[in-house]
Amino acid sequence: MSERVLREVLSKRDPQGYYIVPAAREGLKALSKELLEQVLVEEAGDVVLIRTKSRRVAEAVARTLLSKGYLRT
Repeated sequence: MSERVLREVLSKRDPQGYYIVPAAREGLKALSKELLEQVLVEEAGDVVLIRTKSRRVAEAVARTLLSKGYLRT
């Protein structure tokens, strides 16, 4: 199931070409400083949208959030 969720998140891009990874606000604390420096974070209520042009970074963010239970779909 987790691989299916990751594929679903990574298969979509916004019109500007960014991968969008939705996360619980608390999930930002689970991400390393290095990952946070490579993404844009937009707050939308209790969910944050993590945007990046890099598929590798998007996958690393999504895997980290999924393992900690912070990934939203």
